[in-house]
Amino acid sequence: NYRKMLLDSYPQKDEEENFNHAAKQAYIAFSQAIAAAAFEEVDATPIEGFDPAAVDKILGLREKGLRSAVLLPLGYRNESEDWLANLVKVRKPMKDLVTVIE
Repeated sequence: NYRKMLLDSYPQKDEEENFNHAAKQAYIAFSQAIAAAAFEEVDATPIEGFDPAAVDKILGLREKGLRSAVLLPLGYRNESEDWLANLVKVRKPMKDLVTVIE
C-alpha cells in the first residue's frame, strides 16, 4: 500500500533529501493558505529569505523533529498609515506575461 511504500522509502534517504522533499510538499498547503487568506480578505506575505536556523531555535522546532522552510505572516493592512496603499498599481499587459499555445 502507499503508506508502506512511503515508510519503506523515506528511511533510505538522508535527512536533507527528506527535508527538501517535505519543504516542496509544504508549498502545496502554503499556496492554499494564501488563497484562503485572500478569500477571507486577510493579507498574506510569503517570506523565504530568512534565517531558518534562528527561526527553528526561537520556535523550538528541532526539538520537535521539525525545520522551517517558509514563513507566512497574516494580518490586516493599516491603510491609513500605508503610504503604498493609494499609489497607482503598475501591471504589465497580459500579452507580455502569458504565452498562448494553441
